[in-house]
This record gives sequence, C-alpha cells and structure tokens, in this order.
Amino acid sequence: MEYPEEILDFNRKVENAITGKTPERKIWVTSLSFCLRKAALSVYLGTTRHDRTGEMLVGSVLHRWLGEALGDEVEFEVPVEYPIEDGWKLVGRVDAVKGDYLLEFKFRGFGSENGPKSLEELDDAPKLAKEQLNAYLNIMGKERGYVYVFDRNGLDFRVFPVERDERAFSQFLKRARVVIAGVRDLEEDRFPLWIKPRWENECKNCVFRPICKALESR
Repeated sequence: MEYPEEILDFNRKVENAITGKTPERKIWVTSLSFCLRKAALSVYLGTTRHDRTGEMLVGSVLHRWLGEALGDEVEFEVPVEYPIEDGWKLVGRVDAVKGDYLLEFKFRGFGSENGPKSLEELDDAPKLAKEQLNAYLNIMGKERGYVYVFDRNGLDFRVFPVERDERAFSQFLKRARVVIAGVRDLEEDRFPLWIKPRWENECKNCVFRPICKALESR
C-alpha cells in the first residue's frame, strides 16, 4: 500500500520512537557565529563540511605544525558534541586541549582602517573566537580557556583568557534552534526569509547569495 509523504514521515518518527532512535543532525559551532540562514541551508543541502575559508586552511596547517613541534604535550583538533533536541547535536573541534584548559587559535592581519594597527594594540580576543571558545568550555564542562591570536605576518602571538559563561552559552543554543527551525522550513518547502544575516558584509561572498537574492526580490 502506498502512503502520502506526510504519513511516511510520521511512520519513520514512530519507528524511531519505538526503537529509541532519532536521525542524527549536526550543527557546527563555528556556523552559529555567522548567518543562521546560511547555516540552515548548509545543513539542509549537506554542504557544511565543505564550507572552509582560506583562513581555516591556514589554521589547519599551523595546527599540524604545532602538533609536530609539541608532541604529546597538547591534544589537537579534539571533537566535541552537545545534544540539543530531536536528534540534533551541536558539534565542533577544539583547536587544542592542554590539561583542563581549552585553547583556540585565531589568525589576523593588522593595519586596516577600522582595526588595530598591530598585535600590540589589540585590547581583547576577537568576539567570535571568545564566543566559540565559550561554547566549547560549556560543552566540555571546563572553566577557563585561552585564545591565541597570531599575526599572520610573522606569526607573533598574544594570549587572552576566557572564562566560562553559561548565560552566553544559553543564548548561543537559541541560535542553534533558529537553524533547526530554518531546516524544518526548508524540508517543508518554505524558504526561511525570516532569518537575517548577522553581519552586514556576509552576503558579499556567500555561495547562497544568488538563491537568497532571487527569493527576496519576489
């Protein structure tokens, strides 16, 4: 007997409930620091793991180099996960773990019009680095971590402490639930136009820009 798609979907959910299984869905910690519509589209289309910037690739090279230089002193690229709801998980990779301390490595250039002119002029760690490190601290139940900011011209660095903030993590999880709602909209053939970019310049080089532009102009 053939069933309508809605009944087939309901049947799958009933089977999962009986067996204690739910489909595993992943949201990457790093994606929640940017446009949540992009995060929802990436999850829905299965492109999340391919969305790597040049800076991320440079970071991976440095991680490997540090790993070879420091040997077994530090664990690098440590996977973490945190259950949210209905099979959804928040997942990520901590750049490094040294004992009870989590380490996040960030690279940046200096000398732009709107930012500090040098590493020495940097007052604090980048907001997004602190936000992501705080997520990892809460997921792993640790109290303190450190953001290492590297000047990509010469690789000098400064270190900034980050204390665990449970309230900020609670707000971070709300962003994850926006992504979940966006994916559910897409699965029901509704485009989540209600989700707006977080930063003004995000759309410029976004792979999904043509899709969003076409639908927003209707």
